[in-house]
Amino acid sequence: MNKDVDYDLIIIGGGSGGFGAALAAARRGLRVLIVEQESMLGGTSTIGGVNTWEPGVGGPVMAFELYERLSKIPQAIGISRTVKYWTGDQPWGLSRIDSTLTYADSTRRAGIGANRWFRVTFEPKLMATAMADLLAATGKVNILLHTRCVAAANTGSRVTAVIIKDLAGNEQRIAASYFADATGQIILCKALECKTYLGAEPISLYNEPSAPIHHHDRLNGVTVSFRVTPVNNPSVEPLPAGVPNEARTGTCSITEYPNGDLNLNTLPLMEGWEYYSLGEKEGRRVCEQRLYQLWHWLQREKGFDQYKIKEIFPLTGVREGPRLIGRKVLTENDVRQGYSGTIDKSRWIGLADHALDVHGEDHLCRELNEPYGISYECLLPQEYTNLIVPCRGASFSHIAAASCRLSRTMMQLGNAAGIAVATAAMSGEELPDVNLARVRDEMQVELTNVN
Repeated sequence: MNKDVDYDLIIIGGGSGGFGAALAAARRGLRVLIVEQESMLGGTSTIGGVNTWEPGVGGPVMAFELYERLSKIPQAIGISRTVKYWTGDQPWGLSRIDSTLTYADSTRRAGIGANRWFRVTFEPKLMATAMADLLAATGKVNILLHTRCVAAANTGSRVTAVIIKDLAGNEQRIAASYFADATGQIILCKALECKTYLGAEPISLYNEPSAPIHHHDRLNGVTVSFRVTPVNNPSVEPLPAGVPNEARTGTCSITEYPNGDLNLNTLPLMEGWEYYSLGEKEGRRVCEQRLYQLWHWLQREKGFDQYKIKEIFPLTGVREGPRLIGRKVLTENDVRQGYSGTIDKSRWIGLADHALDVHGEDHLCRELNEPYGISYECLLPQEYTNLIVPCRGASFSHIAAASCRLSRTMMQLGNAAGIAVATAAMSGEELPDVNLARVRDEMQVELTNVN
């Protein structure tokens, strides 16, 4: 095992939240390390094939900066308009690129009607490259790809180091002053034995009106996204060997890439609880089998024979896993209360307005009338004072997580987390004691500069 290498901030996970935290902290002078087990940055939004930012208020600052960078590259990014809505016999929605739309058009969902929901669709590899380039420009960020966190060390309420392992099996212990868990499965939190929850909480826990009477293993559904490209001669692709010739119907969100390809995000292919019970490897195999059956049905019965599969994205789209039980838990009540119904907004470090959208069993999709706030304490575990969690595994209930799990919201929370760590580092404070007014002021300055 190699000797310690010190950083100001170590971030486990290079998805949207990890990227946001790294960029914000590095731009304020901190030495940052990102540990990412996949081959590129961006997580679900790039290698997972969810190459579309859904409409929502979580889109200013960093996401806009990425959009601006990619908009200078031909066919790298575009804004799309829904041209077909779901129906019973054609269960998919289709959005196509509309060059008359602007980025600002994509930054609202609640209270405006589906005909004004506009999405941002991008080329995933170019997005990952843009993220890496912005981080590199700081001169403060080191990125370790194909590397995962396997253990962690602490002294009392402070995390002191992580143990990481690369593909060759080489291990290294790395120390830092602050740590961030930005992994979908909150790997670092679990290694440190933080309090977590998996499944749907009973109504007795948070008094959420849509919660089950008793605990339920229910989790948001799992997707494998794929990309199709137009063909000159329409035909139905044969099923791969070993895939049963059984019709599988289902719903899809379909968005157009700027080059005319289509992205298909199934809603979902598998119940979340089924995926966890099967395990990652078997769950992925079954998902891919169902994907081929669904695509075969779409081609044979629904007119998609004018396309062929170009790519099946290698990272499974897991919408929900274990969630932190932090210093505050965001609940359905907070989400539904909205901006106008909240008295104290002084702890908010993010806004969201996506629907309460649980895919699969007992499907729940309730649109919101207005945005709501996410409190800083939702990112803080109870057990540690130098650990922050800017990802979908933060302290959200099962129902609330169905709303605030989206990529641009996570990037926004990552931005706040990075500013909070930098603020704490400058003052020598622990993260729960950070001057949150300073953090919010810096976020407001960023927002003002964008506008």
